[in-house]
Amino acid sequence: MSFDSQYAFNHFYEILQAAPVAVLVTVVSAFLGLFGGMLFCVVRLRRIPVLNTIVGLLVSLIRSTPILVQLYVVCYGMPRIVAFVHQNPKFVSNVTIYPNTVAIVTFTLYASAYFCEIFRSAYFTVGEGQRESIKSLNLPAVHAVSRIIIPQAAINAVPNISNSVIDMLKNTSLLYTISVMDIMARATIIGSESFKYSEVYADALIVYLGIAIILFVLFAMLERMLKRFIPVES
Repeated sequence: MSFDSQYAFNHFYEILQAAPVAVLVTVVSAFLGLFGGMLFCVVRLRRIPVLNTIVGLLVSLIRSTPILVQLYVVCYGMPRIVAFVHQNPKFVSNVTIYPNTVAIVTFTLYASAYFCEIFRSAYFTVGEGQRESIKSLNLPAVHAVSRIIIPQAAINAVPNISNSVIDMLKNTSLLYTISVMDIMARATIIGSESFKYSEVYADALIVYLGIAIILFVLFAMLERMLKRFIPVES
């Protein structure tokens, strides 16, 4: 069967209309993941008893398992957690967890785990000279972290954060498995009407590629801006 370019062109806009779902899940989860990652990072760096072990295990678990499995665990586990909180096992059947909520919770945990390790590695890339300067000036810890360490670590973290966010965007292609009407779900439904899957999946590929390029450009601009305003020393 030949590739029907006209069919692909005619249905491109329909598939493009599902792009906001993928973008929303990616952006919201990445934003929340920044705070989760910072919190996890502080726990790991400060080696807070008990919490450090729990966070370390959680980060390792998330980074070592497929996000598809994580989606299913959250999808079927959240109602049971809510029922446990309400101390009513029968509450499970009455709990409605929206698929978009499952997606954001799962991707936020995913982002938090990866951002935690990115922040940790970025923290340790701050030059030893900077650390010695902080000690010699007797700067308060809060000022040293907020004015010196974090700004310089941010520059080193941006490229890895960019890669992780783009990976999250690509992983949104799995959201159709929990009934989220994303790009892949829309493409599959349209393709099933005529069995012209190659055409609609080509459309989906173009949409994902376009969003990824936009994200890449935005992060590149952010990195240049940070380098312009924040001096970096080794």
